[in-house]
Amino acid sequence: MTGIGVIGCGTVGATLVAALAARAEEFTGTNELVLVDRPEGRWRGRAYQRDTEAVLANGPMIGMSLYLNDPEHGVRWAEARGLAVHPDGRGVHRFLSRPVYGDYLEDGVEEALEKLRAAGWSVRSVEETATGIERDGDGVVIRHASGSVRVDHAVLCVGGRADGDAYGLRGTPGYIDDPYPLREALAEVPEDAEIAVIGSGMIATDVLMALRAFGHQGRVTLASRSGLLPSVRRKAAPVRPGVLTAERLAGLPKPLRLADIAALAREEVEAAGGDFAAITTDLLDPAPAEERLRRQLDDALSSDIGTQLLQRAVIDIGQDLWLALHESDKQEVLRTLHSRLWSFASPIPQSTAVKLVELCDEKRLRVRGGIETVERDGDGFLVRYEDGEADRADLVVNAVTSVYRPEPPSAGGLLGLARTSGVLADHPHGGIRVDEATGRALTPSGEADDRLFVLGELTRGAYYFVSAVAAFTRRADEIAASLAALPEAASPEAAVSVAR
Repeated sequence: MTGIGVIGCGTVGATLVAALAARAEEFTGTNELVLVDRPEGRWRGRAYQRDTEAVLANGPMIGMSLYLNDPEHGVRWAEARGLAVHPDGRGVHRFLSRPVYGDYLEDGVEEALEKLRAAGWSVRSVEETATGIERDGDGVVIRHASGSVRVDHAVLCVGGRADGDAYGLRGTPGYIDDPYPLREALAEVPEDAEIAVIGSGMIATDVLMALRAFGHQGRVTLASRSGLLPSVRRKAAPVRPGVLTAERLAGLPKPLRLADIAALAREEVEAAGGDFAAITTDLLDPAPAEERLRRQLDDALSSDIGTQLLQRAVIDIGQDLWLALHESDKQEVLRTLHSRLWSFASPIPQSTAVKLVELCDEKRLRVRGGIETVERDGDGFLVRYEDGEADRADLVVNAVTSVYRPEPPSAGGLLGLARTSGVLADHPHGGIRVDEATGRALTPSGEADDRLFVLGELTRGAYYFVSAVAAFTRRADEIAASLAALPEAASPEAAVSVAR
């Protein structure tokens, strides 16, 4: 029997189970899937828990399928339940709420497990958090509170909260360290409280939408280094990049420089009659947050598809571009461009943008850049900025989404022991070192381990786009393919395919 262990059963783990089910016929012999994680919130992850319906999923359903090669899977699930997921008559995208998308994840995994069982797999669940992983000959031992389980191969899918405490406020009264689940974290916020949210990205907009739905009437200040809100999603357009493609990229000399990628992006946009100069100005020299928000909302139904082409290219080959990029340019992206790139690549729904504008009109929302410190001050907080100004707040909410994200606290012990024993090694950009083509964990000496794989946010050093379902599904499929091709797992057909 070949045993495959999944350590971490959140959204990342869900994509791996689906990928294994999609390739079930490529495995031979007797196989067992061992799922190791606590039972609470399984498959929903941090963001898709049973929470307020006021907060929407990250993207339209067509881009959030559990299956890499079946993008309509989630759409079919939604249509079967009478949920509207197609763009409206003006081309405005529709989105599921985060908890409803969590329902899809739960149902999708159950469907995948049924496929695996039908293919002869057995499924075992260890409903405890993993506390350690060790290599043991030709296998991996996964330790948990009440014992251990040995498998032939393991995939580390650990996720959860991974936001830092940059200002040392954890445990301070009035400081909300983790805003999820929103309904619980924000339940006791007074209606008229002056709130400072540290961060201005996707998590910050979730906090705003939840506070608005819960009836909060006070002012909220989003305080971040960049002062950037996420971009506003433009109308649906059936775009297919013709320049920024895997085929074109494969033929280019490596490594690429940022100027090379910019030239390809310009060619892509201008071939479609788009305004590349406007896109780059918005990216590199953005207007103040409120002005930019209003302009992007006004332009959201424009016939210029340049933005959609580039956002589609990020989904299609964004990871390939990152892997091909010169090391010094990777450093430049992480140091100076990250917030701007993520603002562009992770747009918010138009309906969310409309609500943000309403909050601005009501003088209940401000966005400020250049945050410097946040400190306790009497019965509240003082937020200081680089320009010497300061704001007072009754409460502070942590919504940081830094590029240098720390590891989830729940995984600290597990990862620390794995490093000490030489099972895992740190990547210089953060996270765990992996073989970029297969997701295999690399040992401190740089050897790829056929027995241990890493998927999700823990690979943030090797890969760049590690926070989206589309990124998870692609890497999950690569890992499933690697597992299926191993000698003890591969069916004759899979072995022939690999030999070719």
